Amino acid sequence: MRPVLYATTNPGKIMEVRHLLATAELPVAAPHEIGLSLDVPEPGVTLEENATLKAHAYLQRLPPGEFVVVADDTGVEIDALGGEPGIRVRRWTGEARMSDEAIIAHCLERLRGVPPAGRGAQFRTALAVGTETGAIALFEGTLRGVILEQPDPLRIEGFPFESLFYVAEWGMLLGTMHLLPAEQKAGYVTHRERALRHALPHIRALCDGA
Repeated sequence: MRPVLYATTNPGKIMEVRHLLATAELPVAAPHEIGLSLDVPEPGVTLEENATLKAHAYLQRLPPGEFVVVADDTGVEIDALGGEPGIRVRRWTGEARMSDEAIIAHCLERLRGVPPAGRGAQFRTALAVGTETGAIALFEGTLRGVILEQPDPLRIEGFPFESLFYVAEWGMLLGTMHLLPAEQKAGYVTHRERALRHALPHIRALCDGA
């Protein structure tokens, strides 16, 4: 059975993916564990394009036949703003890179005066799965919520929307869930986990050599 290589340098993502795929008895490797370090440009205009670019970049650096590569890209899509910021969270205003606090402030300003019923939004993850032969398969997962009118004091560095995004089906902020102990997270299925669950039969088939 071929293991999965999850194409990310984010240890939190690796932990989340390992937890889910462990239930399917699929081993997951991180790039740094096999001596691979890539900084992949993301010039795509959609989540799917960027995820596919990452998958191809990693596949080109791997020995043939050794891994099934899974790559992702995630964006925040706000209904009242026509799906903004999408993939351009850090470049929302056209600046090279916005800080967490700048993103929070800009989001609240753009939604000033929008009532709670109109503040729907979603996190959406696009997942690209493939090997060195065959086409890249794409899957997605979404998590619906609402943007608060005032940010919560909670801050998770590098994740500005965790202070703004309230998930009604959970009764809590997305950021609050992320801070729960691992044993308490089982009932809270994130956008990335939903994408992985959709992709799981395909990943398993590739790992088995189909």
